[in-house]
Amino acid sequence: MQQTTPLQISFEDLSYSVKVRARPTSDDDQDGKRRWSPFGKSRYEDKFILQSLTGAFRPGRVTAILGPSGSGKTTLLNLLAGTENAGTTTGRIWVNGRPASGASLRLLAGFVHQDDVILSTQTVSEAITMSIILRPPPLLSVPQSPETIVNHNNPQNGGDITNDLVLPAPASAYRTKGAKTKHSHAGHANVHETARALSLFGLEKCQHTVVGDTSEKGISGGERKRTAIAQEYVTQAPVLFLDEPTSGLDAHSALMVTHQLKDIASTGRTVVAVLHQPSSEMFELIDDIMVLSEGRIVYLGERSGLVDYVATLGYPCAMYSNPADHVFNAVLFGNDVRHMGSQSDAVARAQLLADAWEERSEGAKAVRALVACPELAPIDSSLFRRTSPPTIQLRYLTRRAFLNAVRNRLIINIRLAQAAFFGLLIGLIFLNTQHRPVAVQRQNFAGALFFTAVTQFLLSILSVVNVFTHERTVFVREWRSGYYGLPAYFASKNIVELPIQVILPIIYACISYWLLGLRHDGGRFLIYTVTCIVLNLCGFSFGLLLASLFRNMATILAALPAMFLPFLLFGGLLVNTGNSTVWLRWLQWVSPIKYGYTAMMKNQFSGYVVDGVPVGDSYLEEVDLGPMSIGVNIIMVVVIGLLAWAAAYLALLHLTYKGRGDPIKNNAKKLQMELEGPPDPRFLNGNKEARGETNPA
Repeated sequence: MQQTTPLQISFEDLSYSVKVRARPTSDDDQDGKRRWSPFGKSRYEDKFILQSLTGAFRPGRVTAILGPSGSGKTTLLNLLAGTENAGTTTGRIWVNGRPASGASLRLLAGFVHQDDVILSTQTVSEAITMSIILRPPPLLSVPQSPETIVNHNNPQNGGDITNDLVLPAPASAYRTKGAKTKHSHAGHANVHETARALSLFGLEKCQHTVVGDTSEKGISGGERKRTAIAQEYVTQAPVLFLDEPTSGLDAHSALMVTHQLKDIASTGRTVVAVLHQPSSEMFELIDDIMVLSEGRIVYLGERSGLVDYVATLGYPCAMYSNPADHVFNAVLFGNDVRHMGSQSDAVARAQLLADAWEERSEGAKAVRALVACPELAPIDSSLFRRTSPPTIQLRYLTRRAFLNAVRNRLIINIRLAQAAFFGLLIGLIFLNTQHRPVAVQRQNFAGALFFTAVTQFLLSILSVVNVFTHERTVFVREWRSGYYGLPAYFASKNIVELPIQVILPIIYACISYWLLGLRHDGGRFLIYTVTCIVLNLCGFSFGLLLASLFRNMATILAALPAMFLPFLLFGGLLVNTGNSTVWLRWLQWVSPIKYGYTAMMKNQFSGYVVDGVPVGDSYLEEVDLGPMSIGVNIIMVVVIGLLAWAAAYLALLHLTYKGRGDPIKNNAKKLQMELEGPPDPRFLNGNKEARGETNPA
């Protein structure tokens, strides 16, 4: 395997707290109960999740963080990985002696979340290849031919999948226009590295199976977890954080994952994983152990020293028992499995164990010495994680979005059938209206055109919301993991979705226009069709906006009526907008339904004559839809759609940046310069003394 520069992560007096609502005290009221008041202010206090942690994670070793639920394991991992920023952090963090933070560690570390969020329609092979293409590793070694790739990955030919690493091309390999050879070599390297990852993580059998989700059967939970780890592994990140990578897996799958983590660490990488109750076999594969309880360190050191240490506390581990179970049951909970105890008892016990570790343990002194005398190897720029150029992102994401739409064939078929169904429905209900009396024609045409405006706008909203809400979580996870930027993702979604939003209203218009008996004029039919298209696109923009603003479908369905019903009421049919309440009349000017309906009404009734009588113009005066022409009304629908489209982009931008700006994207150069700079001066003398290089003079 490819060796990497060793990176040691050290931290000193690291604490993390969040604001929580204060509990009532005797000072709040005479009887000790806090009185609720609508004019009162809630009091908040700091709750410490992590308290004065000092330690180090060493390169080339698998470090497991153990502890009961609520002990701060995941918080520590998120803090170091730069995904936790809601609270207050104090203390110092270093990487190879260079001052660092969670934000700067994101430049160096891969992170595997506890919940594996992967696009359900992707196959295992596609998910791994995506990680290689969009987050290219820093080095490139291209095989000579596809046959070489096959030989290297075929155990029958003596190929050792762990000893012949070929990495995909860096971003620069894609930037040269016309460089077909480089692009071809990069493609071969991508295929080769994907095959290596599939073999290393035991995913060959399911490489062409879709990941799946709760509604569609896909790969198993263990295969999904190994796919998520493989996605981070192929980026060659020198640091790998994993949040409970074995939770929910059977014993064999969990052991397989642990073996793979051991193999990754053997290349010199720093591997830190939160593990939940590891088995005895898994425990033996771990190099270092950190035990947390109530946000405090109870033990940090080599796995082999854990049993001896807890024995000195009066908790000898019985032969043939699992040391991890022994630590949980005997040390952390005192062997009282029938009674969990109060929170205060748990805090007091954790405090005693943490004090014992700090005051009586030689291991604590060794950890402090390791922090004071860290690894100081220089951090090269090639270690920083990188993202492919925007053009590569856009091309790949567009292809993925297209495949996602095609593989969701049922949804596309339903949308096509829906357009045809509503076109037939409205056409058959108002069939041949042009042969009816004038009063009937006016009512039928007005109702049919209003129905058309509403359905084109509303159905587009619902279809986009239904699709995008399922992908929203995937987008947020992939964006934060550095796969791509927001512009490339947003553009790819529009490129794939917009043709569908144009085809559907054309189908509806072709069916409904002639069945309704609207004026047989090619130009007016074209105006009707264009109006349906712009209404559909406007609904698409509003659907994107709603899906970007709200997290789940239930919230969107609750918010949709509040937005849609005012548009409906002031759409031009239900209320005579020229004579409506003055202080509410402005709502008609923000209703795309009103503009679309007006355009279709004027298209049908302007100059409309029945039996030689000009009935159309007089009817338009009665309904008072405003003085704007057909073209201006269509343009207003486009303008409102563009505003909603831009607002959707800004909502996604706020979703990703959380309104504060992403520290990586805003300060990447500054963070890189800090990591590439000299070590903290406090470590230089300490390392010289440790090596005996000090000058007595």
